[in-house]
Amino acid sequence: MKNVYNLKLKFYLIVLCSAIHFSSLGQINTKIGEHDLESIAYLKKNPKKMKLVKLLLASDLKNGQRVYDNLKLNKENTGNNDYIGLFRFGNGVGFKTKNPYLPKYIENYDSLGKLNFPLPKNKLSYEHDEENKTITYFNQRQITEWYSKRKSDQSVCAVKFTDDTEKSYSLKTFKNNYEAESEGYIVTHKTKCGTCSSLKDLAVYIAKPDLTSPVRFCAMKLTLGLVKNCIANKVGFTEYCAETWAYNAYHTRLRCIGICIKDYGLKNIILRNIKGSIMDKNGELRPCIACDEYRSGPGFKYAAGRTRRESGLKSRIVRKKEEIHKVNHFKYFKQTKSLEWEF
Repeated sequence: MKNVYNLKLKFYLIVLCSAIHFSSLGQINTKIGEHDLESIAYLKKNPKKMKLVKLLLASDLKNGQRVYDNLKLNKENTGNNDYIGLFRFGNGVGFKTKNPYLPKYIENYDSLGKLNFPLPKNKLSYEHDEENKTITYFNQRQITEWYSKRKSDQSVCAVKFTDDTEKSYSLKTFKNNYEAESEGYIVTHKTKCGTCSSLKDLAVYIAKPDLTSPVRFCAMKLTLGLVKNCIANKVGFTEYCAETWAYNAYHTRLRCIGICIKDYGLKNIILRNIKGSIMDKNGELRPCIACDEYRSGPGFKYAAGRTRRESGLKSRIVRKKEEIHKVNHFKYFKQTKSLEWEF
């Protein structure tokens, strides 16, 4: 009798555990950051993209750590992610990634014509000490080298599902589109893979065309950790991507605060009353935005991998058509592969 009772108990436990397991598999994340999907105006107006975003959120990146390791940010930034590392190398306490902006690359030169890398056109991208003959860049050396070769760089980050469920997938960097497609991968953005290359992070970019206000709100937080948590919870980025955004926001605050105060006014920055166009009357980026673009941009783009422009998505900053890499994000899934992406 006891054996029969034990068998029945085991049977019910198996059934119960199976029910819990399979019901959880069927669950789809219905939120991006602080917003329910059904409440996001852009997705409500675009039901096809709503469907795509739900599929993207249900996906699972299997080689995210390898993608990050391939960035080799710890090659130059040897600090730990603790309080000592914070003060020496700017690394977030408890972060899983390293700060791409430190150590800054400083080049000593005899002649400007014989620099290791050509000087960027915009002078905000570096500091030139003519007396001591040094050029200081706002990021690691490898990032300066990579950024100097971007125009000729044809590399892409591509996706490949590992099973028929179209849930689990891997990311891989290829030299060009042809190489990716020949191995059965689907390109998800131009340039190499990084911390924001996941399909879940793509879902955030698609669902929220303008991240300016929430990121600015988070950037005002006191510490790197608070900035990261705010971005992860309010915006919805994955952990590694949120860390990259936090490093970017914190770096811009340190390196552009004087320019931004002059541009917007101290009172407006304190009250977060930053309004108006991001472009000036000549069609150029206004000073504060330009500072972020040129001083923080290279480090962010290297670490993140995915940006709106490289993913074929529009942003608040007006770009030329040829600068936006065309990607049909519907191609990832059988349910949506017949749809065309609107650029």
